[in-house]
Amino acid sequence: MQKMRLMLVDDHTVVRAGLRAVFERQPDMTVVAETDSAAAAMALVGRNQPDVLLLDLTLAGGGSMELVKTLQTQNAPVRVLVLTMHDDPAYAKAALAAGATGYVVKTISEQDLLTAVRAVHRGQVFVDLDDKDLTANVFAASAGGRWTDKAIAGLSARELDVLRGLGRGYTNQQIAEHLDISPKTVATYRARVAEKLGLKSTADFVRYASDTGLLDRADPRS
Repeated sequence: MQKMRLMLVDDHTVVRAGLRAVFERQPDMTVVAETDSAAAAMALVGRNQPDVLLLDLTLAGGGSMELVKTLQTQNAPVRVLVLTMHDDPAYAKAALAAGATGYVVKTISEQDLLTAVRAVHRGQVFVDLDDKDLTANVFAASAGGRWTDKAIAGLSARELDVLRGLGRGYTNQQIAEHLDISPKTVATYRARVAEKLGLKSTADFVRYASDTGLLDRADPRS
């Protein structure tokens, strides 16, 4: 299995060490470079070809937002996930507008961070602020189209049906009855959707379906 190549840009050595330890425990991830400077990051991207760059928004030397914009304008084949202390929708919208694919705050859990990295690697926009209402607002205002187009386009019609059911809180048995398939088949589709979208918990399915507007479309019971 080819591992996802990660690069860390944070001016706190202990933060980078902690992130590296988390990612290196994952069978599908490896850290290929790290730096405390936005100025040094561009050259490292060119040399190490990371898939995902985790970026602190307020580095001691500055330049984080400029780095995001430069990577965007140069069409660098790397996606940026901002990992920051700023739980502020204005910062999140600005980062996404500049070209970042994801924005999460440093209060995020380890499991949710791994989900965010995998989602961003797939091209999904991922936003996670402490206030979930603000998260939805940022997503709708800045990134909904990109997330929906790039991620949902990869799902089959039946996978979409199952995702809608899960998003409404239905059990596998209920979805099976609505779609006239077996619960085992629903479980298979659920696993496929989880893998494609980087979703883990039932809450992930509910939030994803809601944020992408799937719940406004056809009900699997109809």
